[in-house]
Amino acid sequence: MRDYLLSRRKMLMLTAASAAAGCLPRLASAQSQTIRIGDVVDRHNPEVITENVMARRLKETTGFDARVFPDGVLGSHTRMNEQLRNGTLEVTVTNVADLEGYDKRLGLFAMPFAFPDRKSLFAAQDGPLGKAYAGILDNLGFVLLGWFDSGLRSVYNRTRPINEPGDLKGLKIRTQGNQIMIATFNQLGAQATPLDTTQIYSALQQGVVDGAENSVTFFVQQHHSEVAKYYSYTNHFFSIDPMLASKKWFDALDPKKQDAVKEAAAQAQQHERDLWLASDAKYLAEAKKSGVAFNDANLPAFQAAVKPVYTKYRSNFAELASYLPALG
Repeated sequence: MRDYLLSRRKMLMLTAASAAAGCLPRLASAQSQTIRIGDVVDRHNPEVITENVMARRLKETTGFDARVFPDGVLGSHTRMNEQLRNGTLEVTVTNVADLEGYDKRLGLFAMPFAFPDRKSLFAAQDGPLGKAYAGILDNLGFVLLGWFDSGLRSVYNRTRPINEPGDLKGLKIRTQGNQIMIATFNQLGAQATPLDTTQIYSALQQGVVDGAENSVTFFVQQHHSEVAKYYSYTNHFFSIDPMLASKKWFDALDPKKQDAVKEAAAQAQQHERDLWLASDAKYLAEAKKSGVAFNDANLPAFQAAVKPVYTKYRSNFAELASYLPALG
């Protein structure tokens, strides 16, 4: 039954994608009255809920027909990022892990234990470090509209609780395809296994991987809690999802519409950050009810174990390194 539902869902996603591609011009333009906002996560995710709020606001303030496409309907993060650069998509919410390939300085936010808490992370994003990021992205064909919070990432798996770094030894852990994230888990003794978001459930179900790492909200919403019953709070990465616009599209807007898009995105950023905290609490209760075992890992041991990652990658960040406390 589960396979049938997944197949039916995939067919619906492909149908929606075909409709989205067929009803819109190949090149996004300021004259087009449609803004497509693409994402890879479930429609119940705080990101997508916020994107729909933003879409409604844009309709009111700009007259654009703003539409949200969740569940990877418009493609993976990588594919949508390229669509932005080519001017064939207007807006997407991506992941910082997927931006490193354009400029290695952009891997800074993917460092393990980079910030001690959300307050310092948000201050960095909203301050000079965020402005420096925006400048790099601008040169790459992106306009940084805001920063979405998608939680603290921890390890979950099918086999056992993870208390110490040594407990990861021999486990195949799905990671994003970011070299720093891959290096982090290999350093911890796991076998890092990069997979696209849409592949994780079946990989867990079939034993292709033993576990993965993400927030509690993602863990439950993507149904990974059905097959991985151990969730260990390693809190190794902040999951950070920038909202980006196509520079080609954005620069062609008149100044009033540019301001309206920026204002709607700023409001969306705060709304999404508030939603995420409530979401993790909700899905934690749901996961416990379904039989998932939660445990706190030995964070000082994990922080000590990843120090070689800092030694290896510090030079990647050039002038941005001074903004990261953990690199100091």
